[in-house]
Amino acid sequence: MASKEPTDIDFHRDRPPWHAMDKNAVIEALDCDPSLQKTGLTDKEVQGRLEKYGDNKLSEKEKVTLLQRIWKQVANVLVGILVFVAIVSLIRAATAKETNIVVTNWIQVGLIVMVIS
Repeated sequence: MASKEPTDIDFHRDRPPWHAMDKNAVIEALDCDPSLQKTGLTDKEVQGRLEKYGDNKLSEKEKVTLLQRIWKQVANVLVGILVFVAIVSLIRAATAKETNIVVTNWIQVGLIVMVIS
């Protein structure tokens, strides 16, 4: 039966957090040569660590496009109702004969658009 290799979780349970360890304890925990501070890693060690852990890069956060932002705002039932009411008020303003009804409906459209945006 093959021996089970410790996982990263098992490895981290047996030691204090990295920030609480002194330099020598960190070097020992990483299985490095004690003269590491003076000599650095060899090319072979660097290649091995690159293969094992990959590049030392943070993952990039997915960028949100303008259309996605707009959709998040519009994809709401209440916003849909407000858009519908604004369209109805716009149609009423365009078809009304009396001046006070036209002005009132344009004010409603303006207020609704301000609330939505």
